[in-house]
Amino acid sequence: MITGELKSKVGRVWDAFWSGGISNPLEVTEQITYLLFIKRLDEIQTRKDNRANRTGKPDPDPFFTEDQQELRWQNFKARNPEVMYGIVEQGVFPYLRAMGGDDSTYSHHMRDARFTIPGPKLLAKVVDLLDTISVESSDTEGDIYEYLLAKIATAGQNGQFRTPRHLIDLMVEMTQPKPDDEVCDPACGTAGFLVQTASYVKREHANALLDGEQQAHFNASMFHGFDFDSTMLRIGSMNMLLHGIENPDIRYRDSLAESAAGESERYSLILANPPFAGSLDYESTAADLLRVVKTKKTELLFLALFLRLLKPGGRAAVIVPDGVLFGSTKAHKELRRTLVEDHKLDGVVKLPSGVFKPYAGVSTAILLFTRTDSGGTDSIWFYDVQADGFSLDDKRNPLLPEDRLGVRPAAGSLSEEEHTKNNLPDALSRWFDRGGSEHNRARTEQSFCVPKSDIVAQGYDLSLNRYAERPRYLTAGRRVTMANLLDAGLITEGTHLSFERAGASYSARVTAAGHLELDGGQQFPSPNRAAAAAVGEGSVDGWQTWALEDGTTLDRLRQRFLGTSAVGASRPGAAELANEKLGASPNFDAVPTSVAAQSNGVIRHAETAEDPLQIQPVNEPPTQGEDKDAPVVGLTVGDLPSALGGVVHVSPSATFDEAITRMMINDYSQLPVLSGRQLRGAVTWKSIARARHANHAPPFARAIVQAREVSYAQDLIDILPMLAESEFILIRNRSNEISGIVTASDVAAAYGAMATPFFLIGEFDQRLRQVLASSIEFSRVQELCDPEGNRSIAGFDDLSIGDYQRVLENKEEWERVGWSLDRKVFIERLDEIREIRNGLMHFNPQPLPDNSTHKIRHMINVMREYGN
Repeated sequence: MITGELKSKVGRVWDAFWSGGISNPLEVTEQITYLLFIKRLDEIQTRKDNRANRTGKPDPDPFFTEDQQELRWQNFKARNPEVMYGIVEQGVFPYLRAMGGDDSTYSHHMRDARFTIPGPKLLAKVVDLLDTISVESSDTEGDIYEYLLAKIATAGQNGQFRTPRHLIDLMVEMTQPKPDDEVCDPACGTAGFLVQTASYVKREHANALLDGEQQAHFNASMFHGFDFDSTMLRIGSMNMLLHGIENPDIRYRDSLAESAAGESERYSLILANPPFAGSLDYESTAADLLRVVKTKKTELLFLALFLRLLKPGGRAAVIVPDGVLFGSTKAHKELRRTLVEDHKLDGVVKLPSGVFKPYAGVSTAILLFTRTDSGGTDSIWFYDVQADGFSLDDKRNPLLPEDRLGVRPAAGSLSEEEHTKNNLPDALSRWFDRGGSEHNRARTEQSFCVPKSDIVAQGYDLSLNRYAERPRYLTAGRRVTMANLLDAGLITEGTHLSFERAGASYSARVTAAGHLELDGGQQFPSPNRAAAAAVGEGSVDGWQTWALEDGTTLDRLRQRFLGTSAVGASRPGAAELANEKLGASPNFDAVPTSVAAQSNGVIRHAETAEDPLQIQPVNEPPTQGEDKDAPVVGLTVGDLPSALGGVVHVSPSATFDEAITRMMINDYSQLPVLSGRQLRGAVTWKSIARARHANHAPPFARAIVQAREVSYAQDLIDILPMLAESEFILIRNRSNEISGIVTASDVAAAYGAMATPFFLIGEFDQRLRQVLASSIEFSRVQELCDPEGNRSIAGFDDLSIGDYQRVLENKEEWERVGWSLDRKVFIERLDEIREIRNGLMHFNPQPLPDNSTHKIRHMINVMREYGN
């Protein structure tokens, strides 16, 4: 494990590169790794030389021949910077590219390795800093490499967002790799899964690796990784070598485009986190995969590929997006049926949606299955990971000391309180007991087993929420409130609560009345409403987000309260429906007891009478059409026109004149710098000015600065903190190509367009309410809108648009208003505006029809002209 001192040293090296003009994190990592590797070779050669001197026997296979001595670290580090630069550029790098012979994986990927340190001074500085770092073992260098790869992820460049190491460890531990396995990751990237598998085998099967044949298998034929990015192939290959695997099979392969015939039924273990949320044309997809499942979705194609690559009896642990578990397309359903009926689906581990933050908030799960070709699924084990040891916001800070993190904490078993912050040890323990006592656990527990018959009955739906039973949140017939927690002493007046979202922090205090008071002074009895008001949007679960200083959420306090309170209900409420896997919208617990069911089976809320109270399964995933993505609430980056509109770019070898000309004729403030599909950074007016101010004739590379990038599918709200820091963000489309640039003005325009209908509805509502208040007696309004006296309508401000309709549908009241307008036509348009209003207030993911804003504006104009 890398120490704080070692991190500091590596960090200084990293900073030296950035201040020296190399801003691409992948490039920095490559250059540091090359130098670390030559340093380690020299240290190993020194030990070999000492051994030869002691024994009197010459080294039979030296790394450096007599005429290559100047390539050794200890020799070139002492030379002056200019001479050292020449040795490294003209000697060391050609040596590295040729090392290992033509047949080695390493030399194959190193053929394109480039020495890109721009000058002797930077090289001398970096060599001095690296010389203080000892890499006496592959473990130490491997840890350094992991730290460098983590810094790539921190910088968020080139879409290289690594799977967190503790999640990889969980998947490796659950599959228990054996020394005779053949392990494959068909989308290996930096080879993290293969590296951790190798570490597991070395730890758990050290004696087996003493056998020469097993050792040869370990070094040359056990590990296989594919990728179609040459930089990733070099990174992954070096990662394996620096972790002690001498000749891994890391090679170029477009896994979904090439036929799997040559690899079919070859591997006994697959571990992967393939790219998803994309699609391919049928023409670009291997025909043998389409025969397994006809789809354009990459996540489904990868699952089909895994089944093709596994030999019978082979097992897999792979990360998939939640949509794979419940998608309603024919391809989704058929693939799930295949896993359950034709093979053995062992488990589904639901992951928190924040585990890949700050780069993606998508909900994911781990699928664990065995290829059998003959079925074998009796029951499926589910586990709901709610905490992985780190905060689920953009910062991903550790919630526990280092010795209590991970799958097998160094400190041993975790306490119950520690478990609430790190579920991974419990998940691993219960996985191995899935054939025993796990079958006896209730579905209200964090893990449970579901018989195959139940899975089949639900159309092979694999979402955990389909089968989990909801907790009861009622006490004495009423929903638990903040005031209940206050009365029970679980919180006190002045208790501080907080949460983070999209890089921003929010806080509140508990009042004497059991309300939450925000920093601005607003008070709310409901945690949900308080959280929504703090964030500025209406879809935040305050019970899950607001937390005490120790991280305990209000939901956990609510569970403690229910554990000591009498729980009951005087009428059917949300908790009762939840127990039957049903929910209500709006909430039954907010509905008066006199609400009546209509003959068509739809219940209306007497208070607003605007939206039907639809009873629906709370565990039912959103309905999706054939090959349609699940609807997303709110805007994504791809909704902005500039995100997918194409980019003008320059290459790293461009001139200042070319970049300036392209910026001027297009009226751009920045240009991405691309080398093929690889992002090298960007140039801006500011970076050009700074480069030329520091040096009258600088190389173009000095003007290239770091450029942040995100996927087109990223939630728009999540990139606001990035824009505040970076001013612009580059966007990758579903083909992983740079497809556009988003600036703060683009986002402002998008949110402005989104907010306009809200403001217009508010103005229209206010004007129409004033007309009614000045024309009609309030008692008459109460009689029309609340004939049974069940609602608390205390004034005109309590009316809804549906109430306005009920009043104006009455001919006498219409005449009192005194408009020379057609009542039927006016009411029809009023009903259209009510529908528009409902879509807005309930955050309907479907965009408003193009003419919606115009309809509201026209009605406002009518109010202005005819209003009293």
